[in-house]
Amino acid sequence: MTFPKNRSRVVALLAIAILIAAGAWLLFKPAPKTNNGNSQPSTQQGLQTGSQAQPVKEEAQDFTYQKPADWAEMTKKLLDASGAASGIARPTTPAGTFTVKVSSTTPKDSNDLKNGTLAELKKFSHFNLISSADSKVDGVAGQKFNYSFSDASNQNSVTQEMNVVVHNQKTYFLLFSGASGDFDKEKPDFAQILTSFKFK
Repeated sequence: MTFPKNRSRVVALLAIAILIAAGAWLLFKPAPKTNNGNSQPSTQQGLQTGSQAQPVKEEAQDFTYQKPADWAEMTKKLLDASGAASGIARPTTPAGTFTVKVSSTTPKDSNDLKNGTLAELKKFSHFNLISSADSKVDGVAGQKFNYSFSDASNQNSVTQEMNVVVHNQKTYFLLFSGASGDFDKEKPDFAQILTSFKFK
């Protein structure tokens, strides 16, 4: 009789999903901020409301991108903790994040870019490379890595897509992240964000 065992797994998975969603909301609660004079309808937490809400342009020193209407800016505290220059997240299910890290260190060539990035990614516990390929971000050639990893107990799996490009003597790491079970649901938003990403 495996039904009780499977039922307890389903209950445990639902409890984990609820905790992740609640935790994501607390972590990614947007900081109050104006977006270049654009006044958008928002909730008390800074999220846009209504199905007709338009994407909002996010600007950093060296780049811009469009934030989908139901996404929120990450707080400075969370960005600083992850070493990111900019970031947004969907605080509701399916939860997902997009962050941009910028490094003044640049690889010697495209092989160094690919091999150096893979060497760092392989440090994740239970790392699994799904794919790697050449890519372009705003017309700039780079590398794209799709991979998953999980915690030390191999219980919670995360899937990420990282686009790495060198532009104006800086290396940009554009990272899309979500729970492995929900990652495919986020792909349309991820594609929209990546297409809108422009270097200044």
